[in-house]
Amino acid sequence: MKKELRKKYLKIRLAIKSRTQKNKIISFKVLNHPLAQKADTILCYVSQKEEVDTHFLINTLLKTKKVAVPKVENGQMNFYYINSFADLKPGFKNILEPTTQKKVTNFHNCLCLVPGICFNHNGYRIGYGGGYYDKFLAQHEMDRLGLCYSKCLTDFAPEAHDIAVNEVICDK
Repeated sequence: MKKELRKKYLKIRLAIKSRTQKNKIISFKVLNHPLAQKADTILCYVSQKEEVDTHFLINTLLKTKKVAVPKVENGQMNFYYINSFADLKPGFKNILEPTTQKKVTNFHNCLCLVPGICFNHNGYRIGYGGGYYDKFLAQHEMDRLGLCYSKCLTDFAPEAHDIAVNEVICDK
């Protein structure tokens, strides 16, 4: 079932219009969210293709917060602090990854911004199928916000290993 939903919502996401405006709405909702405002460190994916864009968000957060981005190493995902986009280079699956060596080891007062192809109304997600975020979130307790276009909110039953986000931030 996840495979079919993944395929369906990748197509839906590809067809979304007014993406720039929707990304701005989502970014400002995140920046003004109480969980983001109270967090010292923000763990944020570096968006690619049709994902909710995080480039503006990362640049804005870097002015007032510690920001860390993911890197896949030996089959698991770790986060490393960055100072700017200059600290990134293409890595696993050609996704921009940090070149820095400052690995996040303290997850106290952290907020993780989680990507998803789609989310359900209870905060469960369907990602690309690697399970990296579910494994990471299962190992580290922290607040989590999912970023998603409203057209990619749907209903589906989560699997036992799925980890929900506290809230899904959409463009509506």
